[in-house]
Amino acid sequence: MKLNKNKITRNISKYLLAGTLFASLGAVTSCKKWLEEDPRSLYVAEKYFNTVGDAKKATLGVYEIMANLETYGFYMSMVYDIDSDLGHMEGTGFSNDNRTLAHYNFGPGHNYIVKSWEYLYNGIDRANLVISKIPEMSLYQNGSESEKKELKRNLAEAKFLRGLYYFDLVRLFGDVPLKTKYTEASDDLRIPRTDREIVYDQIIKDMKEAIDDIPQVSQKVNDERVSKGAVKGVLARVFLYRAGYSLRQNGQRERPANYKDYYAEVARLTKEVMESGEHALNPDYERIFKNHCELKLEPKESMFEVAMFFNAAGNKANTSYVGSWNGPLCDAGSPYGRANSFYKVSPVFYKKFKIADSRRKVSIATFQINAAGDTVNLKAGTNNDRKWAPGKWRRNWIGTTPKDVNNTDVNWTLLRYSDVLLMRAEAENEIHDGPTEDARAAINLVRRRAFKESLDLNVAAVNTGVDIPAGLNYNDFLNKIKEERAMELCYEGFRKGDLIRWNILGQSLRTAENELKAYSAGFPYIAGTYFVDNKHELYPIPTRERELNINLSQNPNY
Repeated sequence: MKLNKNKITRNISKYLLAGTLFASLGAVTSCKKWLEEDPRSLYVAEKYFNTVGDAKKATLGVYEIMANLETYGFYMSMVYDIDSDLGHMEGTGFSNDNRTLAHYNFGPGHNYIVKSWEYLYNGIDRANLVISKIPEMSLYQNGSESEKKELKRNLAEAKFLRGLYYFDLVRLFGDVPLKTKYTEASDDLRIPRTDREIVYDQIIKDMKEAIDDIPQVSQKVNDERVSKGAVKGVLARVFLYRAGYSLRQNGQRERPANYKDYYAEVARLTKEVMESGEHALNPDYERIFKNHCELKLEPKESMFEVAMFFNAAGNKANTSYVGSWNGPLCDAGSPYGRANSFYKVSPVFYKKFKIADSRRKVSIATFQINAAGDTVNLKAGTNNDRKWAPGKWRRNWIGTTPKDVNNTDVNWTLLRYSDVLLMRAEAENEIHDGPTEDARAAINLVRRRAFKESLDLNVAAVNTGVDIPAGLNYNDFLNKIKEERAMELCYEGFRKGDLIRWNILGQSLRTAENELKAYSAGFPYIAGTYFVDNKHELYPIPTRERELNINLSQNPNY
């Protein structure tokens, strides 16, 4: 279905009143900052929830947090996932920019970290207000059935989003302050950090409670609001991360003793998504990303997207750098506008794709776009291959006249159906200490799409090297999962998280640096040198927050 993005997002942008309405509630870690705000905005928020429309506007205000450069528009989608074994950020950078952060050469005062912390807690506080106020509305108990249903949906979405933002905080910072009540002027906001297992309990509670009142894809308007399948898929990811390794406050990388219980939840949730019939693979891998660039929603495959709200002037608010910083270089004089292309891929990783794998030419752009709008190939084996970039988002695929040299309206996708399949395969392998038929079937669907084979597993693959063979042991199958997640999901924002939960981030960065230096002397990859084990698996608690809140301890080795 083709989406009229401009029309839809103009309608959504009307509800950004909530972003202003709750502006005074963002300072959840600073009493001082609270006192600098106008308290009248709190009064308005307290009296705001009267109609279903009010509740919807407030809930969309919670969504709005995702659609900023400080969150999924740039920092959390691109900078925090790079450098990895798949690529690096170009350049050495200055003290407080994206390059130093990507290269693990930063301190706790880095502005990007400060801003992401601030925005995520702002989103949590917005969610806390919605979660508190909707059940107090008269319509919640006494309205029509349709009114009560819509209010329950908005309440569920706020719970899901609160869980998502806390999940982001745990992934980035580890133990973080847990606050489930919206901020009032009298609150003491000097909250200490909460053990991540307790935070995970709250995340899981929120997302589980959200499931029943959120509609399936087939039951809702084709928009970017979360669906039931997406909630289950993201919750499966939460369990996947909880089952994995993470850096603890004792300075060690550990996983829970009962990690298999969490993998069992991954298997259960992904099975429910797969059996719902609501989601499926797009048989054309390239079309997935053309749809993203062309602003078309396809919720069967792209299950949950961050909506970059329509911005007529192309300003920074509610836009992204998707296709600009993480696409092939595009000359500013071209018909498509400029792409800086600071995000570079590893030519060693490129060579790991089989020639018949359709994902290679989509995922990695071995070309640039000149002022005439033509593609100029960058030959392998020369220093030109240092200029190769992710190819999933391209200015020439966007196809519209650029409104800004950097900012785009392209959504960022947080969950694809192929990820659900790969999570299912991994969970089955972990639970049973080796791959089951269900595990092989799930990964084989992903591989068959990549090699343009039949997605009917009852039909034998023509290419006998496509399907994962029977008889693999636990370790061999896990290695296949690691490879397949790289090939399928490269540059989509979760590679570094995968390497952390598998407990191999530092090892992978050093191996990547050694391979790249052997491939080409002087290759500009420095992450393996700068990365420090038992430190850089987490970001530091921002200095500013610790200055304002003396109860916040710091992460190990910062």
